[in-house]
Amino acid sequence: MGTVEKKEARDELTFGYILRWFSPRWFIFVMGTGALANVCQLLAGRSVGPLHILAEFFLIVALVAFPIAFFLMGIRFFIAFDCILKEWRHSSLIQFYSAISIAAAICATGLLNVPLPFISESTAYMLAVVFWWIACLVGMFFIFFTPYKVITGNHAEPRRALGFWFLPPVGLFVLVFAGNFLAMHIRNVSYLRSLLLFNILVLGVAIALTVIIYTIFIFRSFFYNFPRRDVAPSFMIGVAPVGVSIIAINTILPVIKKAGLTMVNLSILSPLVKIVSLLLWGFGLWWLIVAVAVISTYFITQGVPVTLGYWAFIFPPAAYVIASLIIAKKLNLIFVKEVAVVLTVLLIIGWVINLILTIRGMIDKSIFDVSPSFKEELPRL
Repeated sequence: MGTVEKKEARDELTFGYILRWFSPRWFIFVMGTGALANVCQLLAGRSVGPLHILAEFFLIVALVAFPIAFFLMGIRFFIAFDCILKEWRHSSLIQFYSAISIAAAICATGLLNVPLPFISESTAYMLAVVFWWIACLVGMFFIFFTPYKVITGNHAEPRRALGFWFLPPVGLFVLVFAGNFLAMHIRNVSYLRSLLLFNILVLGVAIALTVIIYTIFIFRSFFYNFPRRDVAPSFMIGVAPVGVSIIAINTILPVIKKAGLTMVNLSILSPLVKIVSLLLWGFGLWWLIVAVAVISTYFITQGVPVTLGYWAFIFPPAAYVIASLIIAKKLNLIFVKEVAVVLTVLLIIGWVINLILTIRGMIDKSIFDVSPSFKEELPRL
């Protein structure tokens, strides 16, 4: 597309069009930013210092961005429900709606783990509860609604199984560990055990779905040509389930202990969790290397246009970094921590670059358009 055609296309992106097609992919920005807040706080280990200040900054940005995106998404349900229905009939676009739940749960986690000087601990806890409920309601709705629509929508094909399909189960893992952090602040044993039971049930669904989607995605990667260059960043999302699952299974152990469940022998379960975590970490490292190689090939051979998909470069590795820091601490593995530190530096640099590209895209309106891989199909849905 030439310069004139690009300008004409941008001119067509009126405010009404932008609002009608406001994408839930904006919540991936919140996910990545909130995850970086938790990464920096873990590395800081205290409530002072440059890393803690950086954690505060990322968390504040996420907390401000979420209600703005949530409000705009809410408006869509009143003025552009027809557009939402089209996205729900698209087997890939519907997956993005789980990003709302993930972003809310990440905000809840940040409020519980990153002390903010202008918010009291009790206020932070209450806000975290609100975010958790948003994550719970949205996440549980789409974990049932998404497979239903994909199964009955006559739009799913193996070639459409992209990295976005990981988002619903990732949302469940994030909901679990956000609930685990929340549970550690609950004093009522009955409430605590109810939340623990809920987290265990959700964790079971998340594990099974993740294994299934990994199988489908790898099959698709081996036997179908990779899709258009604009969705190449989606390959990185495959790192996310590894990171969030490690966080979920490790943070549920203290909740089990606090709940006083005699039926669970922590002396047996704890070593098993450590072994499984290390195995998953190795798989995640493999996937991360392959993802970087695949995406780099696209950048070199075809180029990857700037879309909101670029934020997929932030959250999945950030979740992997958090998991790495947990493993490094539990198993005293210096190498794992060093990998996490290097990735953190790269992620912060990547976040800044992404922010600049996103703001530039907002100015010229290109970031608001529907990605080419999806745009041509929407009129037929």
